[in-house]
Amino acid sequence: RPRDQRDLGSLIMSDNPGMMGEAYFVGKRQLLDWINSFLDLNYTKVEQAASGAAHCQILDAIFPGKVPLTRVNFDAKYDYEFVKNFKVLQGVFQKMDVQKHVPVEKLIKAKYQDNLEFLQWMKNFFDVRYSGDEYDAIGRRNAALKKQGKKLQPRAPKLTGPRSEGKRATTLRKTSKLLNRTGGTKVSTGKSADTTGMEKRLKEKDKIIKEKEEKLNELSDHVELLEKERTFYYSKLRSIEILLQDHEEEDDGGVKDKILEILYQTDEGFEAPPEDPPAEEA
Repeated sequence: RPRDQRDLGSLIMSDNPGMMGEAYFVGKRQLLDWINSFLDLNYTKVEQAASGAAHCQILDAIFPGKVPLTRVNFDAKYDYEFVKNFKVLQGVFQKMDVQKHVPVEKLIKAKYQDNLEFLQWMKNFFDVRYSGDEYDAIGRRNAALKKQGKKLQPRAPKLTGPRSEGKRATTLRKTSKLLNRTGGTKVSTGKSADTTGMEKRLKEKDKIIKEKEEKLNELSDHVELLEKERTFYYSKLRSIEILLQDHEEEDDGGVKDKILEILYQTDEGFEAPPEDPPAEEA
């Protein structure tokens, strides 16, 4: 889609966020929910993105027709297969002039932190660049698998609610049919109404449970983000404090004392996080 100059400027600033950018505070639950929902996958760990296949398909959605999915191994299990997938990804980056270093050697080892950070970057890139057009993830995978001569992936039935809702509704329908056949007599209208009412109540309960679970996950991610921010800034202040204390004997006209006084000021109810050894500078 055509974009005006202001949109392009926004893209340039947002494509490669710094390590303290909001993109790197997205939690793993949110990332897994996003990638599973958008690509119709069943990832349970961010380490599963180490194969590179999901990243290639995300780019396929962002840049339609620019990703050679027939060269992507969706069943990759070994490091050398992962490398080939990332080569496809790097080729697309180069073709589309995306300035992003891909740490392939780290990613293919399936370590949590490396894959978390790259998936966070990819989520940010997706949010900035994806047009919003409908994307048939399974259809695109199967088209590539067919050309590769591999087994196609079945389409999962689309559910309007939790899986338990479908199972309960099926059970109720079977019960209703059994009652209708018993003794060759019809079940009264009142019994049918009770069954319908029960189905409705079950759907309402499942909907409430789902909303509560989503809210709980959202709050958990928020707490995780706040704790990470708190620890980061506290460690910076602690490093400043140590530096000032190391040069306590030097005469600077009382500047160090004033800085320390500011550092030691606390609000009511403040509790310092557990102190870790200062991280070595890279």
